[in-house]
Amino acid sequence: MSETRIEAGDIVFHRPSGEEWVVLGVKENRNELVWMGWPKGYAKLSDCELIEKGRGINESERKSREQMYGIGWDDELEAMENGESVE
Repeated sequence: MSETRIEAGDIVFHRPSGEEWVVLGVKENRNELVWMGWPKGYAKLSDCELIEKGRGINESERKSREQMYGIGWDDELEAMENGESVE
């Protein structure tokens, strides 16, 4: 069985903290994940396991992520590769 990728909007279990988070962004090449909510922060993608596939994130969430964490998240890069707008 192939492992399903963790993406923005998914629900994950963070093993070190024992918490469940909704994913705000993923940078697979850097092994990074950021979550929705407070306090904001980064976690290792490899410390998380997928619980439930999500709906993605909406434009408001995308703008908040850009303000808090910058650009270059996997979902943005994939959209640009497919010729989609990320604004």
